[in-house]
Amino acid sequence: MSNAIIMAAGLGSRLKEYTKTTHKSLFLVDNVPNLERTIRYLNEIGIDEIHIVVGYLSEQFLYLKDKYKNTNLIFNPDFATKNNAYSFKLAMDYFSDSFIIDADVVLLKNIFSLETKSTYYTTLRRKTQKAEWIVCADEKDRVFDIKICTDEKPSLLGISYFTKEDAKIIKDEIYNLDDDYFLDSKLYYDNVIAKLIDKISIYSKFIDQNYVCELDDIKDIDELKEKLNGKFSRN
Repeated sequence: MSNAIIMAAGLGSRLKEYTKTTHKSLFLVDNVPNLERTIRYLNEIGIDEIHIVVGYLSEQFLYLKDKYKNTNLIFNPDFATKNNAYSFKLAMDYFSDSFIIDADVVLLKNIFSLETKSTYYTTLRRKTQKAEWIVCADEKDRVFDIKICTDEKPSLLGISYFTKEDAKIIKDEIYNLDDDYFLDSKLYYDNVIAKLIDKISIYSKFIDQNYVCELDDIKDIDELKEKLNGKFSRN
C-alpha cells in the first residue's frame, strides 16, 4: 500500500514576515489550511498513511494527528541547522512506494493518481530569472537528466512518487551520506535523487500550471492570490 511523506520542517524565510507566526504550509487557501487540502486530496485516492516531517513551528501541526486518521508527525530537531535532505533521512523508515511532497506546493485541484512507476510531477512555472530543476525526458517521458537552470521548460513541481525498488536505491544512498552533506544549505534531497538518475527508472508527468502554485517567495503569494481571486490568507 502506498503512503505519503510531506516535507514541512523548513523556516520559509524567503516569505519574511508572512511566516513569523504561521507556518507557510498552513496558510489558508480558500479557507482551508494548504496542508489539509493536500491531505484530503491524498485521502481521495486512497492514501491514508501520511507522515509529515515538521520542525519550525511544529506545535502548529499537532492537531492533524487527531483530525486525520493514520497521520504521523516526525520531528526534526535540527531544522534550523540542517538541510531538507536530513528531514528526508528522518522519514526513511516509511519510504517505500511513497509520494514525497514539499509542503509549500499548492494544488488548486486534485492532481494525484495512484502510480505504478516512479514519477516526477512537473509544471511550467511563470517566467522569472530564478533557476529551477528542469527535467530532461525522452519520447516515452523517462527522465534521463535534471538540470538547474533558468530555461523556460517543465521543472520539478515538488511532488514525486517512488516505487519500493527505486526507494531502496535512494535510501541506501541517503544512509551513506556523511554528516557534512546535511549541513550544506545549498543541497536538497533532490540532489541525491538527481545523482541516481541512471540507476532508477523515473518518468515525468506534466501538470498544467493553472492547477498548481508554490509558496516560496512573495511573488508566489501574488500569483496565488490572482489564481484564487483573493481567497488566500495567513490565518
